[in-house]
Amino acid sequence: MTVLTKDLNIMADEAAPQEHPLAEIQAGQRVRITGHQGGRMLRARLLALGLNLGREVDVLQNNRGLIIVGINGGRVALGRGISQKILAEPVARP
Repeated sequence: MTVLTKDLNIMADEAAPQEHPLAEIQAGQRVRITGHQGGRMLRARLLALGLNLGREVDVLQNNRGLIIVGINGGRVALGRGISQKILAEPVARP
């Protein structure tokens, strides 16, 4: 009887998406919004600002209190509280 085992080293080497709160992303990086940690009111506010899931944004400024992101040629300022709740992953620049 042959028992198949998975090589744990191969599984550990696979690149998994690295989600971080938007507040932890440094200025100059491009990120994709992957989720949020909040309720329906937060989701509604993010949609009103144009920060829906899958949207790629540029972090223009991050100075420990105010985060400014670039979306479609415009800018949106976010406070520290809301930026802690937005999850994003880095993407390569085109």
